[in-house]
Amino acid sequence: MFFPLLTEADPAVSSEGALDPLGLFAIADSLAVRLVPGVRERQSHPRFLTDMAVTAVVCSGFEEDTVARDGVSEPWQVFEWYIVEGLVRTAEGSGSTTGLPGSFKASHAIKAGVPLSASRYLKTPTVFGFNGVYRVLAEDLDVVQGNSLGEKGYELVTAWAAEQGLDGFLGGTIGQGSLIRKQLASAVEEGLEKGAVARTGGWSAWAFINNHLHHLKCGKREAGFIFSFLLNSEVAYRPEVIKFLISPKGQRLWEDPRSERLFHQGLMEVASPELNDLLKAILTCETFARLLQDAFDDCLFVMSKRRGNKTSLKELAETPCVDKAHARLAELYYKLSDQLKPFGESSKRLEENFSPLAEKTSSIGWVELLLEHHRKNQRKKPPNGKNPWFERFDDGSVMIRPGYLQEKGGRNDDTYVHAYRTGPLWTFANDLKMV
Repeated sequence: MFFPLLTEADPAVSSEGALDPLGLFAIADSLAVRLVPGVRERQSHPRFLTDMAVTAVVCSGFEEDTVARDGVSEPWQVFEWYIVEGLVRTAEGSGSTTGLPGSFKASHAIKAGVPLSASRYLKTPTVFGFNGVYRVLAEDLDVVQGNSLGEKGYELVTAWAAEQGLDGFLGGTIGQGSLIRKQLASAVEEGLEKGAVARTGGWSAWAFINNHLHHLKCGKREAGFIFSFLLNSEVAYRPEVIKFLISPKGQRLWEDPRSERLFHQGLMEVASPELNDLLKAILTCETFARLLQDAFDDCLFVMSKRRGNKTSLKELAETPCVDKAHARLAELYYKLSDQLKPFGESSKRLEENFSPLAEKTSSIGWVELLLEHHRKNQRKKPPNGKNPWFERFDDGSVMIRPGYLQEKGGRNDDTYVHAYRTGPLWTFANDLKMV
């Protein structure tokens, strides 16, 4: 009788165990960051940059180390509660909450008749709230720096206040803007004291939040400023990518069939030499990733068909995607290694993590290397490692764990495994009325 080589149980919270089973994400993400700095896949509505700049103004009167009664929430976080709750409260008939982080939590609190607070909001608001999602871009564009207004942020709030008819919001004059700023700052102050939203459903400023801070209601002049910030960056690649995306050819390539590979191939025809080198590395990286991912998916699919029974390495080696990866991966590895050398850390990650898969070996030997690569990748995941997606037996055979059953094998095409920010940039361009 053979017994499985069991590993320690996953921690209670193990969502990361189902992500990035081969450790391909880090290299792809580092290339995406170089290509479009500041932009992340979770971003969709650039008007949150304005909301962050307004937040910096509203909260500018509080000391830097100020926290709420709960001991954790800073002034900007309290104001985020107000914005999210205000947009949810006024959503019916006057604006959608699509793309609004935390809207479900706010809706639940409103229905329960309790104020929004740290315990009733997102578990990690510094990552998943709109201030967290857009902070890297806001700081890259100098809209905010930390909790303070950046130089571009001052320009943005000035344009926003003028367009919205809010004279005095930035100070200097008495007007509607100065009055609403005091009203919002007072709400934040009381929210800090309470450790929760300190306004009820009848508060007049809920309508202000919907009318002036809604993430889908960017003003024309305000949109022009945000777009100019994105284009006039000192970072060379982001403006090139955006300009091509909003060009007639770029729009055609992206709208149908929404293939980043085709979009990047089109961009290479007009790209600067430096951007061209980066795009070549991305194309090779994604071909490499697709071969590996498809081979792994084929293995999982074969194991799934034999659910509850052991699968031999020979059966896995005979799948079409494993055969394809075994034949091509070594050559691609060395090509990618050369292309990544200008990009430092990415080249190092490739060598440290994937060099064994480029070894000359039999198809059965290569499958064993692939499965061992997955096992090692899972062990590295924080906080204490994750289980592999299958169990390994003393005779070398494997059996898939129930949570990872696959209904189909690898795609066996040239689609990207990872995303490179074209999607968020497209929604940016649409929101800002640039396409």
